[in-house]
Amino acid sequence: MSETKISVQPLKTLVISIISAAFLAFFVLIAIVGPAEYAIDPTGLGKALGLTVLAKPIEQNQKSVLACPTGNALLDWQGIVMITIPAASDLEYKLYLNQQAEMAYAWVSEGAQLYFDFHGEPAGNKTGYFKSYEENIANKAEGVLVAPFTGTHGWYWKNESSKPAIVTLKTKGEYRIKGLI
Repeated sequence: MSETKISVQPLKTLVISIISAAFLAFFVLIAIVGPAEYAIDPTGLGKALGLTVLAKPIEQNQKSVLACPTGNALLDWQGIVMITIPAASDLEYKLYLNQQAEMAYAWVSEGAQLYFDFHGEPAGNKTGYFKSYEENIANKAEGVLVAPFTGTHGWYWKNESSKPAIVTLKTKGEYRIKGLI
């Protein structure tokens, strides 16, 4: 019968691993979490990565990020696009907005209800961060977005039905079209 040897690491290796993990956690706190959450950026790395924009406080008198449109704001659409989402498929449609730019929108799906995530991603962000404004299952949505940061903003739609869905998206405001992603 052969013996199986179990390798046990020396205490020195364990201590070095713990200290290394603590230094790495401290670095992440100082270089990434501090700039993104609290606008504290002693290394300058947060600004270089575009993280400090995420920590800007929302002013009391600032418009809310997502609000219902009022009056005739939705009557004079600037852009109308029809997007076909194939059966059992998904896609994204994006617009580029500067910080504090305002955009009114309304979309409706002919046929199927769709899972959607209306969200934005800061320009230059390489971390994969995004901010969801609304996530739901519906066949329509409307509102006004005041962009909390400069970057791409738009919709992810998922059609789980067995037939294509046609989305009619109407927009008005200060934006540049990025299109289907």
